[in-house]
Amino acid sequence: MFYPIKNEPFRTEMPAMNQIDLTQNQLVLKEKKGPLIARIFIYLLTIMTIILPLGGFIANVLNDGVTLQKNKFNYAANYQWFKGSLKEFDFEKIDFTIQKAGYEEDHKGVLVIKFDEKEMFETVSKFPLSDLEILLINLKALYSDQTLE
Repeated sequence: MFYPIKNEPFRTEMPAMNQIDLTQNQLVLKEKKGPLIARIFIYLLTIMTIILPLGGFIANVLNDGVTLQKNKFNYAANYQWFKGSLKEFDFEKIDFTIQKAGYEEDHKGVLVIKFDEKEMFETVSKFPLSDLEILLINLKALYSDQTLE
C-alpha cells in the first residue's frame, strides 16, 4: 500500500517485506514455496503424465505372427507380456478379402481369410485400405493355384 508522507507525493520505498519488494520503478513479487511433500507430489505427477503415455505407446507395439505355408496357416498373437494361443488352419483352397472397418472417412479395414469355405480368419488390427489392397494382390499371386473362385 502506498501512503503519502508530508512533503512527498508518494513513498517509493516500502518497509521490508519478504514477499513484496518495491524499489524505484521495479516491483518484485515473491511467492512462498509450498510444503516439500506437495512439491514432490506435483513434480512426480508432472513426470508421470509424460512418461506413462510414452511407456504405454511403446508397450502397445503388437506382433501378430502369421506363417503361411502351402496348405497350412499359423497365427500367434504376441502382446509383449500376454501371448495368445497358436491357431492353425489346414486348407485346400483359400480366399483373401478386405472388409471395411471403423469410420468410413478413416479408410481402414481388416484382412479376412476364408479357408475351404468353412473356416474364416479376420485380423483384429485395422490397416489403411491402400496397404490392404497391395497385400491382397500379393497374397492372391502367392496362392494363385489355391484361391477360391
